[in-house]
Amino acid sequence: MNGKKLMRQAMLGLILAGTAVSAVPLDAAGLILEEQGPTLAVKHSLKGNSLHLKLEVSRFTFSLDNMGKENKAGEGHAVLYLDGKKTAKIFDKEYVLDEIPPGKHQVVIELAHNNHESYGVKQAFQISVKP
Repeated sequence: MNGKKLMRQAMLGLILAGTAVSAVPLDAAGLILEEQGPTLAVKHSLKGNSLHLKLEVSRFTFSLDNMGKENKAGEGHAVLYLDGKKTAKIFDKEYVLDEIPPGKHQVVIELAHNNHESYGVKQAFQISVKP
């Protein structure tokens, strides 16, 4: 018996046994979907030596109050790295980093849990600040 058929039969058995399974998300084949984690899209612009960021997130909530506390799914903060150095923690969808030195820089924005562990969701880009 293949895995899909076995899964469908197991789900049918649970339903017939009276176990509530309606909250379990299923795909088109009737298989249980894994929970999807947060997503991140970063829009940025340079104004002089200031980097303006707009973070578009889904399935994620910024939380300064819970930083360093117990993890909650889809909650935390963003971390800004400039040239590989942790530069700022971000707790809102918009952020400005001022006084960036002239030159080319690598920027990474990464989503983090309340306990600072990475979600594994990040976006990287380069900027060039004029003297």
